[in-house]
Amino acid sequence: MKKSWKIILTVAAILAAVVLGTGWYLSVHWKNILDKELRRYVSQGSDSLYTLAYGKINLNLLTGSVSIQNVALLPDTAVYDRLVKEQRAPQVIYNAKMNRVQVSGLKIWRYFRNKQVDAAGFTLSEPEITVVRDLRSRDTTPRRSFYASMNELIHDFRIRQVNLSNTKLSYVQIGEDSSRRLTRFENLDVRLRDLQIDSMTEKDLSRVLYAQNFDITLQQWDYRTPDSLYWLHVNNISYNAVEKVAEVESVKLEPRYNRADFDKKKGTQTDRFELAFNHIRAEGMRLEDLLQQAIFIKSVSIDGGELHAYRNRAMPYPPGDKYGGFPNQLLAKLKMPLTIDTLKVQGVNLSYSEFNPGSGQTGKIEFHQAGGIFTHITNQDSLIRQNNHCIAELHAILMRTGKLRARFDLTLNDPSGAFGVSGQLRDMDGREMNPATKPLGEVSIRSANIREMDFNFRGNERSCSGTFKLLYSDLKIDFLKDMKTAKGKKRKKGLVSFLANVMALHNENPTPDRPVRMARPRFERHPKKSFFNLIWKTIFTGIKETVLTDAASGLM
Repeated sequence: MKKSWKIILTVAAILAAVVLGTGWYLSVHWKNILDKELRRYVSQGSDSLYTLAYGKINLNLLTGSVSIQNVALLPDTAVYDRLVKEQRAPQVIYNAKMNRVQVSGLKIWRYFRNKQVDAAGFTLSEPEITVVRDLRSRDTTPRRSFYASMNELIHDFRIRQVNLSNTKLSYVQIGEDSSRRLTRFENLDVRLRDLQIDSMTEKDLSRVLYAQNFDITLQQWDYRTPDSLYWLHVNNISYNAVEKVAEVESVKLEPRYNRADFDKKKGTQTDRFELAFNHIRAEGMRLEDLLQQAIFIKSVSIDGGELHAYRNRAMPYPPGDKYGGFPNQLLAKLKMPLTIDTLKVQGVNLSYSEFNPGSGQTGKIEFHQAGGIFTHITNQDSLIRQNNHCIAELHAILMRTGKLRARFDLTLNDPSGAFGVSGQLRDMDGREMNPATKPLGEVSIRSANIREMDFNFRGNERSCSGTFKLLYSDLKIDFLKDMKTAKGKKRKKGLVSFLANVMALHNENPTPDRPVRMARPRFERHPKKSFFNLIWKTIFTGIKETVLTDAASGLM
């Protein structure tokens, strides 16, 4: 019995030694083969454009793991220049380095016997990737799919999960005019599941980059605007490339300076913005378009947020004019291709504040719980030929009680910035407008019952005109400063307020036994003022035509 155990143990020891020895030999032998083949694959597959450099390789046959240290994928500039001259250079060039590449669960026998890659996981640790897209490059050679190129070297390729953790990504786009645009991301996590490259998945439209699922997450992205006046903070970004859905927890545009310092930096009149949008969801957004810096989205929703603008009228106007700055004109000038079929917004609070150097005070107008639907936002000529109207149906509460609705119709690709706007305001106490009228117009509304206001205007970057109706009652105002008559004599504010209420104002519309007064306002735009200023001035012209009597010219 003892002798048989000795024989068994001896045989087991010999077998173990053979297995370990063979494993050690194969590990060393195959590691050397793998070392040579990796470099050959990269060089041959890229027509010598790329070189693969790396440090130590560890290969474990028992666990099926491969670990490669200090990996770098480097483009050869001399080869690229040659390809440019031959018109065979690709538009996109990559440069990547990472601390380690780890492959787990690799079926090593399949690779060395049949050139098949089958692994459980593929992890790139802290990669730094630079992608350069040069629109000046021209590749006139027939295009081949990635599978067709790879199949000459690897016959089958499947990895159940690919992870890129804590990635630094730089994207550079070089325009045809040699201009450069740089976008950087840090702490980016990318996960691909069921990555399979073969003749079947090549034609599978449900996959993205041959993966059954493709997720990108980024906790925070901070961007300083080119004028250095703002920070843009984007938090908790996630993107599913297969479902084509992106979600963002919040987007904030934050001024880097307070109001006084902001004015000093600009030196001229401009709007200072504070913006925060929450719970943004975009559907129908393709990864391929994003990589080419184009935005094509089926629908976007924004659930909650704030937008505040402030302007100091004591500052001088900027040089030049603001022609060409209407929303539809800016959309046409945008260099990035853009199409958003539908944009839905709800629960946004807006305000506009303006400092009046005459009164030394700041007026403010507020819109609460604003929302609406924008349709057909695009600068694509093919889509504009089918439909050249971008429509916005909006609603909000003006100040505290005014129920406001508005419809904007922007004509796309119109050099003059043609637009239409119509709207209604219902059931508002006019005294709520005092935070704006007192500082800006130095007029206090003592009472005003606004039952209904309707307007319908057409305009362009030069002027705006249309129809206006205002139904109201019990209008009384107070002037907050002394005024001069047409003969140059001063009237005290109390007297002027009295005369205005008695002689210069219609206290209601309609007046008893008379038809409703309708106005047809027209306003010529100030070339240094904005799109919304033109609309407001046209509305204000309609209010004056409705409210003021013929005797008003002698008093006001």
